[in-house]
Amino acid sequence: MTTRRHDPFAPALPPPPRTALLWAMIAIYLLAGLTGHAPWRGDDGRFFGPILGMVRDGHWLVPHLAGAPHLDFGPLYYWLGAISASALGTVLPLHDAARLASALFAAFALWLTADAARRMHGEQAHAPALLLLVASLGLVVHVHETQPLLAVMAAQAVTLWGMARALKRPRVGAVVAGVGVGLAVLANGLNALLMTAPLLLLLPGLTAILIGVVAALVVAGLWIVPMASTAPDLLALWWSTSIEASTPHTRKLAEAADWLGLLGWFTWPLWPIAGWALWRERRHLGRRAWRTIGAAIVLAVLVTSLSGTLRPAGFLPLLLPLALAAAAGVTTLRRGAANAFDWFGGMTFATFALLAWTAWSAMAFDWPPGLARHLAKITPDFALESRLWPPLLALALCAGWIWLLAIAKRSPYRGAQNSAAGMTMLWCLAVILLQPWFDYSKGHASAVSALSEYLEAHPPPGCISGIGLSPSLTVSLDYRAGLRPQPFSDASCPWILVSGSDLPTTGTLLWHHQRGGGSRREVLSLVTQPPD
Repeated sequence: MTTRRHDPFAPALPPPPRTALLWAMIAIYLLAGLTGHAPWRGDDGRFFGPILGMVRDGHWLVPHLAGAPHLDFGPLYYWLGAISASALGTVLPLHDAARLASALFAAFALWLTADAARRMHGEQAHAPALLLLVASLGLVVHVHETQPLLAVMAAQAVTLWGMARALKRPRVGAVVAGVGVGLAVLANGLNALLMTAPLLLLLPGLTAILIGVVAALVVAGLWIVPMASTAPDLLALWWSTSIEASTPHTRKLAEAADWLGLLGWFTWPLWPIAGWALWRERRHLGRRAWRTIGAAIVLAVLVTSLSGTLRPAGFLPLLLPLALAAAAGVTTLRRGAANAFDWFGGMTFATFALLAWTAWSAMAFDWPPGLARHLAKITPDFALESRLWPPLLALALCAGWIWLLAIAKRSPYRGAQNSAAGMTMLWCLAVILLQPWFDYSKGHASAVSALSEYLEAHPPPGCISGIGLSPSLTVSLDYRAGLRPQPFSDASCPWILVSGSDLPTTGTLLWHHQRGGGSRREVLSLVTQPPD
């Protein structure tokens, strides 16, 4: 284990925030806004599909989306989501119960990462690891959606925790780290394997490395072996999809500037504090704990920068290794840097809170008029249901945050603590004031309900095919209407469901739905296909 260097003339560190209070804040952060809304466009709706396939159709071994194999990710996230949906589906809507898997994976990852920081750097690193992860800008949205990459983070956390345990108990740590690598395979195939498996080479001794490899093979085999025996073609398809997603491609070089910009804000405030910690410990980076952290950061950077598409969620695997490095730097920041970190965090969250209030004011009172006109353009039929209790609750929330800032004592932990409290406040404020608008503008519920009513009154003469249907819309059609459009072909289905404005040049328009404007515009049409 890394030994802490003591300065006999340095004052003793004040105690960190109480663990119970930390986890109370984390519980609020994780659960606020997690339920209470329909699956949204994009990842939230798309990745609910395989969970729905497990619960309704029994596709527990191979993830399916609307009846078709969906092999972008492994089954790990979907398994927990389906278990949660099955257990709580009578208490909560199925999509809300499934989304609880995100909170479970995130809480597990936070807990293990904080304990790994404690084992690597000492007790003073436990609270900063938790606080900085909660404060990170990139985590807050994705941890509240249906997101399989949270399972990758949990597998990373198990691997890193095992590596931390191996500092004192090599064989026990090797088993845990190997289990983490196996879970990574179940979470995201080769992509996650490349970010975790090389860490096993840093285990102390050949015996520990072999133990870790065997543990990884056993855990991964729990799914791969049944797949190989019952659906070998789908296993081969999953593996080829995984290889394709993990293969470096030259077009990422053209995205270097965008990648760096996205990295900068997504991992804030982790990267500057991690950079400080690495600089401060530059003479001690050869120690096994720092070798592990450095290797984890390098692997995550290489995989995210060289493969896959440029999307914010793809940066989630960078957060945990950066948090492990940054946890060692919070209590050693120079006074000026610590004060700047604290001040910048307070001003940033106050500014974003003011913007949230401004957006709510535009919806409730049409002020400011420019923003009100813009919101009316993209969501013309939206109206707030209540103008009383949301602002009262939001005012109490903001007052509580300001009170916490006022009573915060001078401490090396204050900047991280205030930033985590600020992020929690801001997210809860957005949920209280703006979630109804997001639910209205990002959901497919109204379009699917209208289509379902039309089809009940006018049953189709045969199957329906689809053109331009996004995965999230396909899932919503399956979930709410029991409708699974077939792939479009020239003569297979007499009716065609078209998403977007580009309708076929032939045929008759039967039903049309349009809502919103700008980037929120949603157009769905049902047309007949002329006979041959």
